[in-house]
Amino acid sequence: MGEWTVDGHDGTKVTHVEQMMGMFLAAVYEKAKELQTILDKDPLKFESIEQETKELFDHGAGLFLTGLIAKSMKTLEHQQRCDSVRENYVVPLRAGQDRQIEVHLASGFSCHAKTRYCQPKTNDKKEPTPGLDIELSLFGFTSGMSPWLVSKVTRTVALSGSLSQAHIELLRDGIKLPRNVVDRIVTKAGMEQLTVRERMLEEFESGQMEPGSEFEGKTVSIQVDGGRTRTRSELERSSPFENIGKTQSEVTGQPSQGRSKEERRHASYTAAWREPKVFKIYVHDRDGRKSEEYSELIDGTFADADYTERLIAMQMYRLGVHKAKSITFNSDGATWIWDRIDSILERAKVPKTVLVFKVLDVYHAAENVSKGVKALGEQIVEQPADAILFKPLRTMLRDGRWSEVADKLEASIEPTTGSCSSNTGLDRDEVLRVIRYLRQHGEAAHLDYPMFSLMGLPLGSGSIESAIRRVINLRMKGNGIFWRIPKAECILVLRSSILSGRWDEDRKRIKLAMQKDRRLAMPPIRETTSAKSDTKLEPMETQ
Repeated sequence: MGEWTVDGHDGTKVTHVEQMMGMFLAAVYEKAKELQTILDKDPLKFESIEQETKELFDHGAGLFLTGLIAKSMKTLEHQQRCDSVRENYVVPLRAGQDRQIEVHLASGFSCHAKTRYCQPKTNDKKEPTPGLDIELSLFGFTSGMSPWLVSKVTRTVALSGSLSQAHIELLRDGIKLPRNVVDRIVTKAGMEQLTVRERMLEEFESGQMEPGSEFEGKTVSIQVDGGRTRTRSELERSSPFENIGKTQSEVTGQPSQGRSKEERRHASYTAAWREPKVFKIYVHDRDGRKSEEYSELIDGTFADADYTERLIAMQMYRLGVHKAKSITFNSDGATWIWDRIDSILERAKVPKTVLVFKVLDVYHAAENVSKGVKALGEQIVEQPADAILFKPLRTMLRDGRWSEVADKLEASIEPTTGSCSSNTGLDRDEVLRVIRYLRQHGEAAHLDYPMFSLMGLPLGSGSIESAIRRVINLRMKGNGIFWRIPKAECILVLRSSILSGRWDEDRKRIKLAMQKDRRLAMPPIRETTSAKSDTKLEPMETQ
């Protein structure tokens, strides 16, 4: 138990760190003469010498760490910790037996170890519980991979443009793992993070979670929005000859699930879109801007809106948002968000004494007013002052005079007296939609921008738009990019953790959790759902 060897299964047996450093220094002295000779002959080879030196010292770091672990695993404290881990596992474990395993470190160094692996005493065939390498788990190893190696590989893949690009960068850094192994490491890291999040959600909803205090007494902003990601499924190819000049919407008979330019794109094939729902919780200052003193939290899921609601409430409670000075919900006009705010507050155990504000993104509101003005069509009026112009309406909206904006639009399309009732190109339905939109949010006190500004609340949802761009668009959305939903959920949660600046604390939590229970769990995600959470896609006539 606890035996380590370098240079192969039957190589040198490791006893202590001094032995390993002796081997390393001997290799350094020998290599130094060779590199000096090369450099003296050709100074331009310094770059390759620099790379060889890094690889040499990476190897030395591996020897050094192996010596440290080998000696630590021989101590009485290590044996006691192993017994404690075995006793506290989720199911009773057998005494275990030694097994040989190849170990990989972040420096690119690999060696072999004989460690104790314990199987469950009994196991359910339908839902088997994996065993545990109780010795390596104490150091945070996963399937023979060191914790820093897992972290480095996962972060590189999550932050790179593609798996292939990440694999090339890892090879250049001396981490010579096959591409499929790299993929497996990242997928497992994502599954572990999702598993811990599921356990936290269960703990919260069962009343066992301890309330947090990180955001206690702070002015907190919560912003929610949805992105777009194409999923990997059966592609329905379209004939370029039969459908020449037609858009995807015209060919499929369905409204475009992408952004506006998707409607102008010629159809060569169709693929399903999914909406990842992303939210951001952060502390804002007196000017409504994000405070740099506190870490933000970004999280998201491909599951439905009900699951997102539960997730937001759990994260609020964990951060202590229920004890905040004020809470500001800021979002666009998606009904699935606004309809759930009261339920989220109730789930998160937010008392009535906490100030809660609901702010409709001022830029999104102005955009809808602009759409209403455009829907009036070509305005022919006797006096220029009678024209309905966007800029004056936008100023009125920002001044909190939303009812006047709605009244002006409504009066302009009156069948008999309206100045725009007979306009060419008038889209009455769109104008009425904008009027309903303004009245709905205005009557709900979402458009009181002068008061919000005086209180130092954020008026726009640019923070969550930026988060969606960084988390979703830069990695998970693009030409020729398609995702399996489980893999997309893993990358989403990994990127959210990294870009929130909470990666290290999340990894620490995961390592402790996996010591007690290595069973993995995914959130309840359906493989096929409509692209948007608040609309049902209806068939449309082809032209």
